[in-house]
Amino acid sequence: MNKKNILGKILYGSLFMIVFPLFLIFWAYYTKSEILLPVPENQLISGIAIFVGALFILLGMYDLWHYGKGLPMNAYPPKQFVTKGIYSFCKNPIYLGTVILSFGISAFLQSSSGFWLVSPVLVIMIVAYTVGFENEKTEKIFGKQNYKPFLTLPDNSDLPLSVIERISVFFLAYVPWLLMYEAFISTGNPKDAILSVTVVDAKIPFIESTVIFYIITYLYAILIPFVLKRKGQLRNMVLDVLLFTGISALFYFCLPFIVLQKNFIPDTIFGKIILLDRSFTGASAALPAFHVVWAFIAARYFSIRFTSTKWIWYILAALISISCITTGNNSILDVIAGIGVFVLILFRTALWNGIRNASELIANSWKEWHVGSVRIINHGLYAGAAAFVGTLILCLFLGKEYTYGAFIIVVFSIIGAALWAQIIEGSPKLQRPYGYYGSVLGAISGSLIFVLLSHINFMIVLASVSLAAPWVQMIGRIRCLVQGCCHGKQSPDWLGIRFVHPLSRVNKISGLNGVSLHPTQLYSIGSNFITGIVLFRLYALGMSAGFITGMYFILNALGRFVEEFFRGETQTPYWSGMRIYQWIAVFFVITGVICTCIPSEVAHNFNFNLSSFCWATIMGLFSTFAYGIDFPNSNKRFARLTSN
Repeated sequence: MNKKNILGKILYGSLFMIVFPLFLIFWAYYTKSEILLPVPENQLISGIAIFVGALFILLGMYDLWHYGKGLPMNAYPPKQFVTKGIYSFCKNPIYLGTVILSFGISAFLQSSSGFWLVSPVLVIMIVAYTVGFENEKTEKIFGKQNYKPFLTLPDNSDLPLSVIERISVFFLAYVPWLLMYEAFISTGNPKDAILSVTVVDAKIPFIESTVIFYIITYLYAILIPFVLKRKGQLRNMVLDVLLFTGISALFYFCLPFIVLQKNFIPDTIFGKIILLDRSFTGASAALPAFHVVWAFIAARYFSIRFTSTKWIWYILAALISISCITTGNNSILDVIAGIGVFVLILFRTALWNGIRNASELIANSWKEWHVGSVRIINHGLYAGAAAFVGTLILCLFLGKEYTYGAFIIVVFSIIGAALWAQIIEGSPKLQRPYGYYGSVLGAISGSLIFVLLSHINFMIVLASVSLAAPWVQMIGRIRCLVQGCCHGKQSPDWLGIRFVHPLSRVNKISGLNGVSLHPTQLYSIGSNFITGIVLFRLYALGMSAGFITGMYFILNALGRFVEEFFRGETQTPYWSGMRIYQWIAVFFVITGVICTCIPSEVAHNFNFNLSSFCWATIMGLFSTFAYGIDFPNSNKRFARLTSN
């Protein structure tokens, strides 16, 4: 082994073993004034978490050295693919151990920022890195591996279930849900809590004995893995619960409803059971009512197993739902939301197919009109709509006095997007392409100029831009569907969409006419929607402008890192094994972390004013021209939006 190779391993190992942990520690330290949530104080549990996390990391490293004859490094992978030792328990023990260790240390040190900010973002980082890069590289090195550790989804087949698979589902589905729920319960009632109780709830009789149905939910839910017989059934059940967990987390965070639980003095054993149950739950994390969702999920799978008594299981779920109200633990609105979440879960495949089919229709809806030498393309309307919404949000946050600043910022973002695409992508077939990261740099440049002209706080401006940006990109991705840019690589038929319009960039540049492709535009719309509502929640909580700006950079970049893995554009350049945009995403994550640490004022209050609509309309028309109107017979730079 030469000295250069040894030095490379030392530097690479130091990056992840020393530099990255220190980076996270400093992040937790410098954001401690931002995150003021209570941290679980059980020193025994946090000590166990530290021990288990460290054990997973050490065993993972040892097994890679012992069985794989190598190191846990992507740049210097082991010689053999490892499936033994701790790797027979899970595929990524080092990552799992890192997450457990991070939460454990944060709880032990009572670091609110470490527990509620750094550790959760670390989880998202690991998932993004694994899905967006590591899995692909591992498959290239070792080939496709089909081994099944203990923690893995059952196959989508009709084969009978094993005992191990039944037990593993508790770690895959039940534990994540429980940790998510208890996390929200432990923080108590948020300062901007909304009561889900209505005047109708006061008229519902309080019946202590109905707690029998209420507590049956726990047994009902736990028995699901033991009544099912087929692998595919259990697999669907796990996916249902994970989707339930994700939806509930968004509800609990973004819609801070709490329930005003009915106070009473227990007269019977049933009343004492109600109070005992409340000691483990709480008034927060009430909407959707989790008893309702679990009851209907159980009813669904009990009905699959016992088809002749299907009606019994759904009646039981209905009685459980009613008991949530008659025990005073939930409101009618909580229960309705729970039923709604179950309906989303039940029809998730049909819902996805509907969205996918609608996207495919949009993707093949290219229309254009010619007026002399001018061409008007319909996809420019989506860019105009995006600019209208973005400018409006910007103006409303900046206030009537500074609405002109939105004009400066949006114009510079369009110029930046155009210049970026010319420099980075530079396809000879594209005369006037646009690049997202160029629009970000353009918006920052425009913000600087605006600040110099107005003397408004720079971080306030960036926070306003950050609050608008996800919605701009979300609407703008519809234009990408029509134009065929930012398209995905080949995908399974049930997942992808097909571009068949002859003018779509998918066909004119990539030559993928009629091929099922990952709907990366949809992936982006979804991630930007989540980013957008999370940022508005942070604004509602009164977080600082720097923190909101930083979280935008972090969330957007992590979403883009994963999205880039699924994209299939031929003109995207690579550098050192990763797509150039993934490297840029990493840079933006670091930038976001730095921004969250910058002391700054609270973001401006939402300020409704009519002049905002005037500026938004002007910018909408300007963007429609920039993104949807060109001169197809001209060969001048920036004259044409597409190749002839």
